[in-house]
Amino acid sequence: MASAITCLYIEHIGEIRRFLARRICCVEAAAELAHEVFIRYMVAAPASPIENPRAFLFRIAGHLATDHFRANPVKAGQWVDIAECTELASEYPAPERFAMARQELDRLRRAIEELPPKCREVFIRHKFDGIPQATLAREYRVTVNAIEKHLVRALVLLRLRVMPA
Repeated sequence: MASAITCLYIEHIGEIRRFLARRICCVEAAAELAHEVFIRYMVAAPASPIENPRAFLFRIAGHLATDHFRANPVKAGQWVDIAECTELASEYPAPERFAMARQELDRLRRAIEELPPKCREVFIRHKFDGIPQATLAREYRVTVNAIEKHLVRALVLLRLRVMPA
């Protein structure tokens, strides 16, 4: 199981990097500072409980950006206007990918709803609820082989419905 700091890191590293990149206009330095944010968080966290870890991370990031500018003053000709940057790299998929994924999920949901009732019920209970085949066989008073046939039938029908040739 992941530690709390690992979960925080996974959840917020991308947005911390983007925040810092916008602040200091340097993606490479922002990546380094983003790691420093979490190091400072780990040092500060044991001292007292933190009510809003995300806000605390951003506060640290803001302070690090200020420290960065103090240590590296911008000279004439070095500054690049953020409006001139065509796009900051993002770790998130493009909006089109989210739309496509929603469409795929909707198509899958409709296909599952169209399965024969018993087949759909066995499929959902096994795949989504995680109930083992042997347990389902006992509950439905059938053999494990019968449960497997329901699952295979569901997978074949779903494949035909969701991924037409």
